[in-house]
Amino acid sequence: GGEQCTLLLAPRSSPGLPRLRSKGSMFGRILRSQTARVATATTVAASTAIAAAARCEAAPDKGSVPTFTLGGNRYDQSSFTGRLAHFREMTDPKTLLTTQAELVEAQALLAAYEKGDAKNASDAELWEAKRIVSAIIHPTTGEQMFIGGRMSAFVPANAIPTAGMLLASSPSQIVFWQWINQSVNVMVNYVNRSGASVDWSQVGQAYALAVGVSCSIAVGARKLVENGPPWIKRLGIAVPYVAVVSAGAANVGFTRLPEMQGGVPITAPDGTPLGVSKAAAQSAVINTVLSRNLLLPIAPMLLPPIANGILKSVVPLGFYASAVAEFVFVCCSIYGALPMAIAVFPQEMQIDVGVLEPEFQGLKGKDGKPIAYVLCNKGL
Repeated sequence: GGEQCTLLLAPRSSPGLPRLRSKGSMFGRILRSQTARVATATTVAASTAIAAAARCEAAPDKGSVPTFTLGGNRYDQSSFTGRLAHFREMTDPKTLLTTQAELVEAQALLAAYEKGDAKNASDAELWEAKRIVSAIIHPTTGEQMFIGGRMSAFVPANAIPTAGMLLASSPSQIVFWQWINQSVNVMVNYVNRSGASVDWSQVGQAYALAVGVSCSIAVGARKLVENGPPWIKRLGIAVPYVAVVSAGAANVGFTRLPEMQGGVPITAPDGTPLGVSKAAAQSAVINTVLSRNLLLPIAPMLLPPIANGILKSVVPLGFYASAVAEFVFVCCSIYGALPMAIAVFPQEMQIDVGVLEPEFQGLKGKDGKPIAYVLCNKGL
């Protein structure tokens, strides 16, 4: 999907990533602003998905490799297509095969560049080193992320639970696969959090809540569909999606509640640390819910049953063949939808100081000019 390099652009006076502006309470301003943005982004992204995907799949030739900058990105993060290319690299399952030696080598190359000792390294080599480090090292803690929770592991980690939820028929099977799915979700939410601190009791509460919500909705909605009138029964295909979206939003919200209560680190445009902001944390969590929990499940939860139904109408399939086909459709859907969904918002958000706490109003940068916006890591 793509937005033809115009969607979510900041005003011309401050080119870069999207800003947040609205009126009313702090949380209400952020929520209304981000809801409007995701609605626009979804519409435009859907209209150009195939073209953008084709462009992003094409590897750039050497002449198209931009000059390397340590704090920059190989792809334009102010456009959806640039972010899509970036997240396709981050979610590539092949990154899971990176060895510890290759990671250490990439870190050493970037450290040498920072000291001015990597003059013989090409821009392509430096960008590749940064890609490896960014996919494995948490941007806030600086620690290696657990391999099962990395975004590069998202497709293999979620394919089996998703297929299981779609194929589940009895209440016990529904509960089992919803539990497995939320277990994977809480792991991913923890590993890809935007803050450094963790309240394990809060994580446990989020886990229990998400499992309870997903199982209750999935089982209850299924019974409602089975016993309802014909027009209700036609909605059966959407039951797993509704359960996953509802539980996923609760999972993210409770897992990252400590961030919203304590704030996340924010920096000035030049990288100077400014402190922690609760308003920035709220924005980060809202953006994550809208992109990963609302948009991402659309393809893997709704498209595979439709595709499998079409396939079975053409080719008679037994139970096992149908299950394999469903699994393949799920894998393809997640692989295609994941980078598109998380690319709706940039990982490094640009937020107007006007929606932040009073202590961040009227600050000046190193150049003496007023700071108009701050940067913070959204998390994934």
